[in-house]
Amino acid sequence: MNILAIDSALNNSYIAFLHNGKTITQTIESDENYHSLYLISKIKETMQKENMLFDNFDAIAVNTGHGSFTGIRVALTVAKIMAQELNLPLIPLNTTEILLDAYEADYLVMDARRDMYYIGDKKETKLILKNDFKISDLNGKIVTDKRLKDICENKNLICFEEENKDIAKTMLKIAQEKLNTQQDFNYLNVRANYIQTPPVF
Repeated sequence: MNILAIDSALNNSYIAFLHNGKTITQTIESDENYHSLYLISKIKETMQKENMLFDNFDAIAVNTGHGSFTGIRVALTVAKIMAQELNLPLIPLNTTEILLDAYEADYLVMDARRDMYYIGDKKETKLILKNDFKISDLNGKIVTDKRLKDICENKNLICFEEENKDIAKTMLKIAQEKLNTQQDFNYLNVRANYIQTPPVF
C-alpha cells in the first residue's frame, strides 16, 4: 500500500509518504505560514529523490482542518487535484484525530481566535467561547498550542508546537486504518472542516 499524506492546516506543513514499505516524512517550517510556496515543490523534490512515481500510489490523505483557513485550502486543493487526475481515493483526516493520536492525549484545546477555543475529543470538535471555558473542567491529557500554554499552568498540558512528535507519520497511520475500512473515499465528497465561518474582509 502506497500513500501520500499532506497537511498545511497548522503552523507547519507536513508531508508523508508510505512507499514500498518505506516511510518518509518531512516537516516544512514556515514562520509566515506560506504553505503554498513550499508544499508542491517539496512533494516533487522528495519524489524525485526517492524515485517515486504517482502511478504507484494507492491513495492520498489530507488534513481538512480545523486550523488556518488558508492553510486548509492549500493542502485540500493540492490533494483534490491529485486525486482527480490520478483517479485515487482521497482520505479526509482532521486536526483533532491527528494530534490526539500523535500525543496520546484525551483532549485538544486550540485558540480559534475571535475569543473562542476549539475543544476536541475522540468523538467531536466544537467551538466554545473563551469566557465559557475552564481548562480545569477537562480531566485528562491535553494537547494545545502556544497561545493556551502561555496563559495556563497545567501539568497535563502538552504544546504540539514545541514537541517533536512526527505528525506526518501519524497521518499515514490513520490514513492506513481508514483505507482498510473499504469506505468510498471519493474526492468529490471531501470538504474543508472549518468549524467556524471564515472571516470576511
